[in-house]
Amino acid sequence: MFGAGAVSVLWRSDRAQGTAWSLVGFAGVILQNITFTGVMATRLALASTTAQDSDTIAGLWALHDALFVFNGTFLALAMTGLSVSGRRAGLIHRWLGGIGLLAAALQFGSAVLGPLVIDDPGPVGLLGLVGWLIWVVWIVAYGLTLIRLTSVARSAETA
Repeated sequence: MFGAGAVSVLWRSDRAQGTAWSLVGFAGVILQNITFTGVMATRLALASTTAQDSDTIAGLWALHDALFVFNGTFLALAMTGLSVSGRRAGLIHRWLGGIGLLAAALQFGSAVLGPLVIDDPGPVGLLGLVGWLIWVVWIVAYGLTLIRLTSVARSAETA
């Protein structure tokens, strides 16, 4: 819902500028949701597996970890597209666009370094965690901006 709401507000501005950053962000949201569904499916398979075969369990964990890395990549794509589009449209403040791009860079960096993180989730694994924590701030602040915008628009319609 967040992605669709953001695109519905940003698309007019994107078209006027001849860009499609909001659609890039929306594509990231869709891909992230699909990938996270795969993450949850592998977790469910691991939790309910009765297999005693360690190769099967190791394969499921490898799939889980790979999907989780892709999840971070698509989350970075979503934050990049929606941050750039939101800034260009004047919808979000500079600081919010900045932390969106910072979180995207951390998520993408964590994804690129995924094999290192999977083998040894030491300090490199913190990149993704810090990026995710910043994403939480970003999505809450961006969501509040969208809610405020729709409440202002409704007030203007009733006036």
